[in-house]
Amino acid sequence: MHFIVTGGAGFIGSHLTEQLLSEGHRVTVVDNLTTGRLENLPKHPRLRFIQKDILICEPEDFTLKVDGIAHLAAISSVTESLYRPLEAHHNNLSATLAVIQLCQALTIPKLVFASSASVYGNLSQLPISEEQKTSPLSPYGLQKLVSEQYASMFAKQLGFSFVGLRIFNVFGPRQVPNSSYSGVISRFVDIMQRGLPITIYGDGNQTRDFIYVKDVVKAFAQALKTNITPGSSLICNLGTGKSTSLVQLIDILKNHFPQWQSEINFVSPRLGDIQHSQADISRISSCLDFHPQWSAESAINFFIASSLKNNDNYSKPRLTLSA
Repeated sequence: MHFIVTGGAGFIGSHLTEQLLSEGHRVTVVDNLTTGRLENLPKHPRLRFIQKDILICEPEDFTLKVDGIAHLAAISSVTESLYRPLEAHHNNLSATLAVIQLCQALTIPKLVFASSASVYGNLSQLPISEEQKTSPLSPYGLQKLVSEQYASMFAKQLGFSFVGLRIFNVFGPRQVPNSSYSGVISRFVDIMQRGLPITIYGDGNQTRDFIYVKDVVKAFAQALKTNITPGSSLICNLGTGKSTSLVQLIDILKNHFPQWQSEINFVSPRLGDIQHSQADISRISSCLDFHPQWSAESAINFFIASSLKNNDNYSKPRLTLSA
């Protein structure tokens, strides 16, 4: 099969590309390299790379029949969406419409979209199911929600199937720790390695459903391959179903960095941040037969051990641009 991955040189996208290649599929990656990195991609005979913004891609850019598209290209930051809302709208919501137009032009039968748990806002009832009210607190969350609605509407009109995966707190290799887009685990690991103080926005008791990137991309691959009725839509949470507080997270990390003796600074919560998060994953388990293989603690332990060995797969041959 042949799949397009938008944002395929980024954190999650590059892992998804590797997952699909390992399963024997052909992959075309579209990435403008604003946040993605070319060295994230392996050299592979079944991989084609297009350095282009998905907003200006044309049907003529794709010469082979496409069996599905995974849309991950986005500005993945709540903070950025608040301070640069027009740019975030352009790169998130408008980009989704561009992908939908490609589905129509190329008769792509399936679209799998990287949505976000931020569509829910600050819900008090846990775990969070897909049936609960959506009330995003940021432009980013709103853009993800409206992207789902656009895709669901056009899927029915154009006859492709749509899967929206509401990702909770993903982490793993290639998540750049000093980026505003990065998750808290990557940032905390980087800070502890450098012996610096940690800043927590809030009291540290806020919880997150941390899911390892390897589990995330297996869910995406499964969604791309699962037969879903043309014209229908499926929205699923993508998490582990368990939550960890930031204070608990620091305790786990301290086991790996006993030399870290710096302080923890608690400051006011940031605008748009939620207090608690935990996914109900019963729907994705039943509809896509997805079951996370990593607990948060086991994945954190593996991730840190791999990072300390500098074994983030960068020793492998990587893709380079050609004329």
